Amino acid sequence: MTQEYEIIPLVLGRIELDKSAMMYFMQCGTKINVPIVCFYLKGGDKHILIDAGAPAAVSQKHCPADPVTDIQTLEEALGKIGLKTDDIDIIIQTHLHHDHVGNSHKCRNAKVIVQDDELKFAMAPHPVFANLYGIDLLQGVNFYPIEGDAEIADGISVILTPGHTPGSQSVCVRTSKGNTIITGFCCIEENFQVPPDIQKLLPNWLVYTPGIHTDPLAAFENAVKVKGMADELIPNHSQGFLSK
Repeated sequence: MTQEYEIIPLVLGRIELDKSAMMYFMQCGTKINVPIVCFYLKGGDKHILIDAGAPAAVSQKHCPADPVTDIQTLEEALGKIGLKTDDIDIIIQTHLHHDHVGNSHKCRNAKVIVQDDELKFAMAPHPVFANLYGIDLLQGVNFYPIEGDAEIADGISVILTPGHTPGSQSVCVRTSKGNTIITGFCCIEENFQVPPDIQKLLPNWLVYTPGIHTDPLAAFENAVKVKGMADELIPNHSQGFLSK
């Protein structure tokens, strides 16, 4: 029988940004708050995180125009579930933007699973995206590069979903709801909720393309892909986490 897990969101902070950063071409000028969040997978014999988040100071340095506020440290969040950073065995790194990898070095015993294309891009990012990455954030991290889809543990697998970044990977977790997919690309619920009036005008828009992307076509296609695969879909910047 496949191992089932409980997904525990660990909300570390919030970023205020333009909604168009989540939804390409949509609602420019509308400010929203999205969480800096990582996920603990409870179950199995390993302590596994999806991403590790980042302190506000790290994210503010990389995106100075977007106000960032701390809610709790990674250490405080893990402490509430009886863990320390050194207890983490595996971090599945969806991608290497500052707000997803800024704490990964704190988990000194963790194997950090990342797509090889993502790590290579992060080491020498294109100037357009250089502010979202940082060589300093990669130091002291025990990266374990992989290529493509892979099973990480019983009931946990990664799905290559590039577009937001060259090596974004989404994570499929077996839960009581079936196959729960946490997106490897930055988005909110509305990315997957195209209203009828928009679909009438643009019938091929099955999702809203993530607003930040290195390849908008791949970003669209992979958002459609995970929407169709998931029994439950969790956007990795779900605004609902801020109200819990």
